[in-house]
Amino acid sequence: MIHFDENFIEADIGKYAGAIGLHLQSSVMNVVPAYHTILVEYLPFRLNEAAIVRQLHALLTEQVKMELETKPIRHLIPVYYAAETALDLVRFQENGIDLEQLIDLHSQTDYEVSAVGFTPGFAFLSGVDSRLSLPRLASPRVKVPKGSVAIAETKTAIYPSDSPGGWNIIGRTPSEVYQPNQQPITLFSIGDIVTFKPIAKDEFLHLGGTL
Repeated sequence: MIHFDENFIEADIGKYAGAIGLHLQSSVMNVVPAYHTILVEYLPFRLNEAAIVRQLHALLTEQVKMELETKPIRHLIPVYYAAETALDLVRFQENGIDLEQLIDLHSQTDYEVSAVGFTPGFAFLSGVDSRLSLPRLASPRVKVPKGSVAIAETKTAIYPSDSPGGWNIIGRTPSEVYQPNQQPITLFSIGDIVTFKPIAKDEFLHLGGTL
């Protein structure tokens, strides 16, 4: 496990961890970058500890700094926001936020991918408007539909597959964010910028969405 001091590179620490993780993926078994850490899993009979340390030392210098200077990838994700997909709309309504306000507040923000984890392809997107901030459900759902767009506290995310979950569901996207048979298998990387675009039900179904 690699740990970064929170002040090591200030606001760019997440991007720094993500860039290192991206470079390591080709030579180790598994890399899981997060906010201030990188979990590195490797097979000891293929790579020894000294080799890993040497590679990390190289990546912690100019190569990764150059990576950070590149512009982030931007993603525009279509979302069908409606009573039939916003499963937790009532929780927002209790706070005085109706569906139209929810759509405006959620879709008019650029979000940054700050971590990828929980399930394969699940990206934590930072930057939720404080008026939409809600805690997780007290009792998580046994099954959240694939493509569900959700909010928890200051983060928003897309459920890449059917899975248990306790975030507040506000809509659904037809976009595939996790494709295990393709490269890369996940749509998002740390540092990417994500914006959501409201779409109508007909377009959602035309793009392959399911209800």
